[in-house]
Amino acid sequence: MRAAFRLFFREWCYLLKRPRTLILMICIPIFITLICGTSYEKGYFSDLKMGVVDYSYSAQTREVVEAFQQSPYFEIMGYYENEDQLETAMKNGEIVGCLIFPSDFTKDLQNGRQAQVLLGSNGVNMSYGSTINVKGSEVLGTVSAQMAVKSLVAKGSTVEDALAKMNPVGFYTRQWYNPTNNFGYFLSFGFIIATVQQVLIYFAAISLVREKESDRLGELKGVHPIFQVIIKCLVYFIIAMGTWAACTWIMVNKFGIPMRGSAEVWVAYSSLFILSIITLGQLFSAILPNPVIATSFSLVFTSPSLVLSGYTWPTMALTSFYQRLAKVFPLTYFALGYRDMALMGSGFEAIQQEMITLGCISGSCLVLSCIIWTIRLKRIEKKDQALQISLRDETAQAVSRT
Repeated sequence: MRAAFRLFFREWCYLLKRPRTLILMICIPIFITLICGTSYEKGYFSDLKMGVVDYSYSAQTREVVEAFQQSPYFEIMGYYENEDQLETAMKNGEIVGCLIFPSDFTKDLQNGRQAQVLLGSNGVNMSYGSTINVKGSEVLGTVSAQMAVKSLVAKGSTVEDALAKMNPVGFYTRQWYNPTNNFGYFLSFGFIIATVQQVLIYFAAISLVREKESDRLGELKGVHPIFQVIIKCLVYFIIAMGTWAACTWIMVNKFGIPMRGSAEVWVAYSSLFILSIITLGQLFSAILPNPVIATSFSLVFTSPSLVLSGYTWPTMALTSFYQRLAKVFPLTYFALGYRDMALMGSGFEAIQQEMITLGCISGSCLVLSCIIWTIRLKRIEKKDQALQISLRDETAQAVSRT
């Protein structure tokens, strides 16, 4: 037991003597948390720059343009003579969307026909495009209804009758758990989780194999190989849970990202995920021959996990091959469930299957790491013994010759 405690504190000393290691393990996830929190603090796109081409310059077209200018989502940058100028401005980054009024726009309105206006957007950035399409449609729908009501009132209808004729079926929308479509709610935790994963697996993947590379295995004598693996897992678990707790606290208390799940669910779910990453890294460390290959393999292995996990793009939209591949990554069983827990307050019953899977990954990787590391140390010990015997024989032969 004393040897186990020595190994525990030895691992802490190793980390404390290397500030770069602790900076990467603790400060990088917190730094990414601050970036995500400040980047998505507003939560939506605003002041999207719009250009206007108006071939039917009239009070009606100016009314539409003014409605866009009054919206917090748009900023009218100016009028352009034709579509060519508009496209040039879009290519130069002056605008990201446009309104084009045809020459017969006002004439159609006056004759009681439906007038058409083109709402355009730069689809290179799909976030711009979707916001312009959704919010622009809302503005146009509101202006269209207002114009129609004004026309009916001018013909003698009351405002109530005009509204009833224009909108015989009224409706309103309600969006649960993220009512403002806040991008921070949707993206922040996923990016932070992925960063914690990358940093953690990087160091876990070298924790065992570096002992062999640095010829310091002798310092581990007295501690069974199984306990060597477990103690190293414990050290990295303490650091990772502390870092992840700090990141969560910052997002919830400084940037207002909801955390509706209970503390018990947070602790249990987060612990299983972090353990799965640590034990996976330990498995790489036990199998692979040196730290460079171990860290390279671990980073390559986890790099596609955020995309394939379904966090940013639903897994149902992936091909069947990638859906099966996604099941390899622990992040697949954590990122989506964690967002549901944070935003919807999901309990154990909603993430039970994911937690079982993470537990299985953690347990199987830990067992394999212990078995492989034990076998590897025995082989190294046999080689060392054979080398010592060979050296003694050579020494004895040299003495006998002299």
